Amino acid sequence: MKVLFLENLPYESDVRVGSHHYAARFAREGHDVLWLSHPISPLHFVRRVKRDLAVRVRAWREGPLQVDGLAWYAPLVALPPADAPLLKSRCVYEGVARLSVPPLSSVLAKAGFASCDVVWLTNPYYAAFARAVHARCRVVRVADESSAFKGVSPVVAQAEADAIRDADVAFAVSAPTLERVRALRPDAVGLPNGVEFEHFARGGDEPPEYAQAPRPRVVYVGATEYWFDADLVAACARAMPHAAFFIIGPASSRVAAVLGSVPNVRLLGPRRYAYLPRYLAHADLGIVPFVRDEMIDAVHPIKVYEYLAAGLPVVATRWTELERMNAPVRLVDRSGFCQAVFEELASPSCPRDARIAYAAANSWDERFAAVKEAVEAVIGTARA
Repeated sequence: MKVLFLENLPYESDVRVGSHHYAARFAREGHDVLWLSHPISPLHFVRRVKRDLAVRVRAWREGPLQVDGLAWYAPLVALPPADAPLLKSRCVYEGVARLSVPPLSSVLAKAGFASCDVVWLTNPYYAAFARAVHARCRVVRVADESSAFKGVSPVVAQAEADAIRDADVAFAVSAPTLERVRALRPDAVGLPNGVEFEHFARGGDEPPEYAQAPRPRVVYVGATEYWFDADLVAACARAMPHAAFFIIGPASSRVAAVLGSVPNVRLLGPRRYAYLPRYLAHADLGIVPFVRDEMIDAVHPIKVYEYLAAGLPVVATRWTELERMNAPVRLVDRSGFCQAVFEELASPSCPRDARIAYAAANSWDERFAAVKEAVEAVIGTARA
């Protein structure tokens, strides 16, 4: 099969999301896979606001690049769709393919993807383009409440709704999102996130950044955008000067300003996915200090599975989807977060074996089996 992924992040991003794992598994089974990341534009070179800009530029200049048995590419467009004057119009949004340099249709044709067996849409900005690609099966995977993100064009919500109605298969990652998607199509399928269990369970050597750090060690892995409660982490670190707090992931200027001066907080920046198990294996606690809002309420957190696969106890602020997961995690309101961190470091509330077993039961292999079943049912019908 030929499978086209229309995504947000580059395939070679340090941050790996669900589609990375599905694309890799399609490729591992011998299918031809092409991954398109969110487009770059001249504005990104002026404002440098887009994560992974250097790797995106390389994929545009030299791509499609070959990685992990699949190909990926980052288009360059003249005008990027955005929540800004002139750029948030539907005309600009639907012109992504036409305004790309070189034309995206020619890139696909050259790569052998003028028509596909499966078009897999996660990034709503590609919805109009996805409709123009001939495919036997159209999949929409709704991974987040996209319209709840700051700075997202209001056009996105309508485009995503249209794509959901047009799809052959609609997946939703969280229960709140599934409820919304089923209002558009009752046959939508719940497809939670998962974990590369063996990857995170294997551990590894102690990372060099830990060599001079005392124990206990508290770790956070992931994005530090506006939903990351840097003030809460700073308060906990100051209350526990005997502990070392490690923040792994791109640090925004706001987070650097809040945490950069706290002596026992270390902002490590991004680390390659291949090395993350080492940082978890030699830590004592994983944290998820999120500010609750509409977007967070619908997040099904991959990092929780990864912490648990490494055997870590976890403290997280409480939100709707995380409560529904019923994971062996200490869930607290913001006011009780630091006390919970202190208590879990002293005496974890859940046995290590239970944490690991929960992660093992939620692997990406299990999720991919459900994906294949749904896709093959459509393609089999189309073939008949």
